[in-house]
Amino acid sequence: MATASRRITRKQLRQRDWFQASSDYALEYFTGHKTIVFAAAAGIVVLIATLWGWQSFKENQNVMASREFTRALSLYQNQKYSDAIAAFEKVQAFRWSHYSVLAHIYLANGYLATNQLEKALNAAERSVVATKPDSLYRQIALLTEAETEEQMKQCKAAIEHFAEAEKIVGALQSRAVLGKARCAEQLGDTKTALQAYKDYLKENPGSPLAVKVAELEAKIPAQTSPK
Repeated sequence: MATASRRITRKQLRQRDWFQASSDYALEYFTGHKTIVFAAAAGIVVLIATLWGWQSFKENQNVMASREFTRALSLYQNQKYSDAIAAFEKVQAFRWSHYSVLAHIYLANGYLATNQLEKALNAAERSVVATKPDSLYRQIALLTEAETEEQMKQCKAAIEHFAEAEKIVGALQSRAVLGKARCAEQLGDTKTALQAYKDYLKENPGSPLAVKVAELEAKIPAQTSPK
C-alpha cells in the first residue's frame, strides 16, 4: 500500500539549512574580525616560509659540507695530515650538517697522527658530545678519546672510556677491551688486565696474546702470597 508523501510547508522552505547558516556565520565572523583573520593568515604564510627556508639552508649546508669532507678525507687517507686537519676544520663550520660530526672524529685522529695530543683530546671530547649514544660513531669517538689519554699517560681516565666503548655493540668492542687491558697493566692492576685479556681472547682465539695471559697468571700468585 503506497504512503502519502510528506509535504514541505512554506515556513520550512523559508528556513535556512545547516550549510547556509554555517556559511552566513563564517562570512559574518570574517566581516567582523578581518584584522585577526588576515594576521593569522599572514602568520601561517611566514611560518611556512621560515620552515622552507630553514630546510633549504640545511640542505645547502649538507651539500657544501659533503664537498669539503670528501676533499679532507682524501688528504687524510693519503697521510697528508696537516692539510687534512685544515680541511676538516672547514667542515666543522657547517655545524648543521651531519658531516661536522664526522669531521670532529677525523680531526681528533689527525691531531693524534701528528702528535698534537692536547688538541686531539679536545677534538675527541667534542666528538663524544656530538655523537648519538650507543652508535658506532660514539664508539669510535670514545676509543679515540681513550687512546689519546693512553698516549698522554692518563690511563685511569682511558680505562673508563675504553669501558664505555666496550659496552656499545659494534665492530670495535675487541679494540676497546684490548685498550682497557693495556692501561690496566700499565697501572699495575694485574687482575683487571688479566680479565680483559681473557675477554679479548674469547673473541679472538688463537691470538698471540695468550702468552700475555700466561705471564699475568704467573704474576698473580706472587702478588698475593704473604711476605
